[in-house]
Amino acid sequence: MSRERVEEARRRFSRRHLRRCGADGKPLYLTIEGTAAYFGVAKHAVLEWIKLGMVPEYHLGGRIYLNREEILQYWSMFQTRR
Repeated sequence: MSRERVEEARRRFSRRHLRRCGADGKPLYLTIEGTAAYFGVAKHAVLEWIKLGMVPEYHLGGRIYLNREEILQYWSMFQTRR
């Protein structure tokens, strides 16, 4: 995803996005804690992904949310390198 598209998506993120579900019926946007639990990694690992710019984060009401599908793309790239 280009940097411009990421910035545009961040600006347009709203509470209605939090209600969206993926094709499997599970929530599309997860908190840092939810992301760590979903992928079975430590919370600091998710924070490191954000810090390194590997996954875009979305801010709403002082909380950080991550798009599960974007994380899955990163996760699949990581798994193939092992």
